[in-house]
Amino acid sequence: MSLDKWDYIQFKAAFYKKTGLDLERYKDKQMERRILQLMSKEGKSGFKEFFEFIISSSEAMDRFMDYLTINTSEFFRDQDVYNRLQQEIFPSVLQHERGAIKIWSAGCSIGAEPYTIAIAMDILKSLNRVKIHATDIDEGALRIAQRGSYNIKQLGKTKSDVVKKYFTVAGADYSVIPSIKKVVNFSRHNLLTDPPVMGCHMIFCRNVFIYFKQETQDALLQKFASGLNPGGYLVIGSAEYIGSPAKFGLRKAFTTIYQKG
Repeated sequence: MSLDKWDYIQFKAAFYKKTGLDLERYKDKQMERRILQLMSKEGKSGFKEFFEFIISSSEAMDRFMDYLTINTSEFFRDQDVYNRLQQEIFPSVLQHERGAIKIWSAGCSIGAEPYTIAIAMDILKSLNRVKIHATDIDEGALRIAQRGSYNIKQLGKTKSDVVKKYFTVAGADYSVIPSIKKVVNFSRHNLLTDPPVMGCHMIFCRNVFIYFKQETQDALLQKFASGLNPGGYLVIGSAEYIGSPAKFGLRKAFTTIYQKG
């Protein structure tokens, strides 16, 4: 096939060579469909033209990365999960561990997840014991996260008294208060190539697995298991599932919560 008319396979190869991000690890049909949608939106007729467009400017690449990484996030997403965390899991971790509790929010997107964890810990009067490492590959999402300002849609599942206590309001912007922001450290991290954060009491990686092929999911689970301390917990998304948790030294503790043996 001539280079003036690339297919998706050629696009993946060129993108990996340029950025180091391996689209081969994602589910092909799902990812190709998303890229074709963005190509149409940007008015580009082929993969080669689109590739040259996104590498031509940082703004175009930022838009692509934002679209690629699917930065959909909200506070207290999946209330049943957070009820279980606040009533059982967080108190158990706080009771059985001494000193600081190290939590990794992997694929943190725009920051709603790590800030939710911090708020939940403050409600338990244990914020001073928590250190949250929040990582994502998307630098644009990380900038939003570090700013800590959100709209009311992202707070739709948050109780009104929690919003009142933990956010300052200016017009349509709801900003996380400083005491919550200071326990969260944001940094860029590629889940596929960078080593895991080690020595964690808890790891949150929610609604990320679903976009990867099975072999990539297994590789990520192995990384998370190695990053967890014995007895630590891995929390995944409600649409995700670990078929053989024992293979990674994990056991199912709740619908989306697994504990390392």
